[in-house]
Amino acid sequence: MIGRNSGAVLLALLLAGAAGSAVAQEQQERVDVYQYAVDHPQADARMNVAPSLGASVPQAVTLAQVEGNKDFGYFYFDGRPVLVDMRTRSVVRVDQ
Repeated sequence: MIGRNSGAVLLALLLAGAAGSAVAQEQQERVDVYQYAVDHPQADARMNVAPSLGASVPQAVTLAQVEGNKDFGYFYFDGRPVLVDMRTRSVVRVDQ
């Protein structure tokens, strides 16, 4: 016979698994965005100052779209991809 708390424990395990899956999926999307940028290089953007994490990207810089992910875009600077949040145009990843 299954106790009353067994249902609560099962529900908690299912919710924890779903949360873990969401985090894993979010991490996978970030990896995919970076890999997409690496696989689809662009000409370097012309900027007076090198991009830095959290900085806003000027409107003059054209952002490339990532197929299958509308949240992030990218551009290249000094031969390396720079990932950008499309809503805020903030740099979210820049390799040094």
